[in-house]
Amino acid sequence: MSRVKRVRLKIIVLDEPREFRRWISEGRLLTEDEFRLRRAVTPARLARLTTSGSVFSVVVDGRPFYPTFLVDAAYNRQRLEYVCRILWPAPPSERLFFLTQRYGSLGEITPLQALADEKNFKQLLIVARGWASEYSRTVVKICAGEFSPGTELPVVCTGVEEIDPRLNLWRRAREALHDGGNLRPEGPYARLSTATVFITRDTVPGPRVFDEARLDIVVARGHAHTSAVFANYPRCDLLRVRVSNSDDIVTVVRKVLDAN
Repeated sequence: MSRVKRVRLKIIVLDEPREFRRWISEGRLLTEDEFRLRRAVTPARLARLTTSGSVFSVVVDGRPFYPTFLVDAAYNRQRLEYVCRILWPAPPSERLFFLTQRYGSLGEITPLQALADEKNFKQLLIVARGWASEYSRTVVKICAGEFSPGTELPVVCTGVEEIDPRLNLWRRAREALHDGGNLRPEGPYARLSTATVFITRDTVPGPRVFDEARLDIVVARGHAHTSAVFANYPRCDLLRVRVSNSDDIVTVVRKVLDAN
């Protein structure tokens, strides 16, 4: 099945303190004390809501300010917090602008307005997931040969997928190597007996790069034997996977990922 290319929905807005100061003067941003008073929550409860992504704040002159719409009874709070959790990969200022901008894909209404209608809300969930995923990329780089510190291995191919970083690592890596995606070069690929796979995550804006895993793969006697190295964890062996003599190394890696 062919994959439909996503249309980028991101609107770039300058995060200027002057703009947020205007929002504060207009009552569109609340201090933490004002927000807690209107939400009737304790500092501990607010911390949990913030950690989950259900609410968020922007920093102005070193202080956090919360969007007033998060306490506005005009909006369905349960739906709004659900959307906010979807938007979590994006920086807080971008989440703020996303929720207050009009989108053609929503019928020229804002995400906040879309909360009121079941049909619009369902469409909003689709738009929000696609938008938020653009702020985090999972990158899978397949290299030929056995890993050795300080040695640069030849790159077979690199796959990239814009996807929610909270999803399972193996699922994100599989998506990065899917057919017809951002896989370069496109192939054909060699059949290899040893390979090293690096899985990283890049954040936008930035970028900041996080090393998530390294897979050391040895193909022998019809099976792929894989050991995984994760940050701050000891090496572990993954399930042995049956492969075919005709499988190129990208196919082998996909089978390893599918088995985990």
